[in-house]
Amino acid sequence: MRKLLSLVAVLALGSSLAACGSGGSNAGADFGKAGVKVTADFGQKPTVTHRSGDPDKSLVTEVLKQGDGAVVKKGELLTANYLGQIWRDGKVFDNSYDRGAPSSFPIGVGGVIAGWDEGLVGQKLGSRVLLSIPSDKGYQSAGNTQAGITGTDTLIFVVDLISAAANDTPLDATPVAAPATPFKVTGALNAEPKVTLPAGTKAPAKPGKPVVIATGKGKPIAAGDQLVGRYVVYDYTGKKQASTWDGQPASASAPAQPGAPTDQLQVGPGPSGQTGALDGLAGMPIGSRVLVELPPQTDTTTKKVTQAFAVVDVLNAFPAPKQPAASPTPTPSN
Repeated sequence: MRKLLSLVAVLALGSSLAACGSGGSNAGADFGKAGVKVTADFGQKPTVTHRSGDPDKSLVTEVLKQGDGAVVKKGELLTANYLGQIWRDGKVFDNSYDRGAPSSFPIGVGGVIAGWDEGLVGQKLGSRVLLSIPSDKGYQSAGNTQAGITGTDTLIFVVDLISAAANDTPLDATPVAAPATPFKVTGALNAEPKVTLPAGTKAPAKPGKPVVIATGKGKPIAAGDQLVGRYVVYDYTGKKQASTWDGQPASASAPAQPGAPTDQLQVGPGPSGQTGALDGLAGMPIGSRVLVELPPQTDTTTKKVTQAFAVVDVLNAFPAPKQPAASPTPTPSN
């Protein structure tokens, strides 16, 4: 995943929130240990100013509001709202508040910049955390030119920690005694489900309705929601094709990643009104385990058609973010 949050809203968020200049006065200002002042409460878009002069040369973490939730653990998928600002010029280069939805990312495993990994693991959910991140724990010497970040910039982040989930997070759900499917789905509600197909099973002509395997106890999923979840995909021979429980090997641009939930599950209609395989989940409660038949996929080269189904654990749901107009997705620095 992006190394840090993909900077999805880089385009026009730089409205120059005035940081105190090096020649200004800080008389009466209430700056914390990071030399930063933050207004607004948890869940609201903050305004950030800082003291005069240079920032700290090391990572500074300050809890502005202590939450009472679980401690964030290494390897979890953390969901948070955040605002990022450059110390040098006060430019806000990214924030989730304007998009109307939080972002999710793996924490503590190199999937985000080091300042986030080091500053957020161990914090409690429900907390608002301030991070002052020097360049060596941010975008390093390469910076991020599209975001206006140089190779020496210190970054200020305000992060609201909303939720976290892992592959062993148990679903708060009640198993259905007799699910409406001939498939046998087994496995604990905090582990990868296993599926056994009857002999001679053939793929359906078209996908049917989702089948609830365990009924969650959360609020109903809304049409258009983006889901935090995990899944395993099987073809109709009973062979596993993909799973969020399986890790990702290292590549030239990213370190190896352990298996983890994902936030890339969309319930339609999508931003352009498009439909999808998970649209039938609308109205089902968060926390459910559901069997979903997937539309046929055709390989553009071989023309081979693959049909499959998935068992999906819905861990959480949020409104899908507003789509920024003509926003590029830059490649983050390593």
